[in-house]
Amino acid sequence: MLRRLPMGLISGMVIDSLDENGCRVMLKDRLWIRNPFGSVFWAVMGMAAELSTGALVYAYVSGTNTKYILTGVKGEFLKKVRGKSYYFCNSGQEVQLQLDSLRTPGETLTISLPVTAHDQAGQKVASFEFYWQLKRTDN
Repeated sequence: MLRRLPMGLISGMVIDSLDENGCRVMLKDRLWIRNPFGSVFWAVMGMAAELSTGALVYAYVSGTNTKYILTGVKGEFLKKVRGKSYYFCNSGQEVQLQLDSLRTPGETLTISLPVTAHDQAGQKVASFEFYWQLKRTDN
């Protein structure tokens, strides 16, 4: 984390679980990620949510001739976050299906991966949608 994603380390993000179905990122409670109102900054929440999709995409494209880049994001914030929070992306099967559909070099597609954020009490606090472009390469 320090070498690849230093802000993730500083903010307290941890990949809690990652498997073929999805990824869960935990955001630890840190004083320096709070805004003046005592809740977690929206941008830190967005980083944790993005990591839950990015780690999942990376796990699937690793070892393939596929490049990927984030092309868009939407977010909706429902409740203030105080304390730990969790970010769930359960779209592993969708990533695999879309990756399998890329057959020829140069072919691209964009996938939409939803993320749900919950606080430590299990209440939904935010939802996100990340758009990742996948491109099949020839090497």
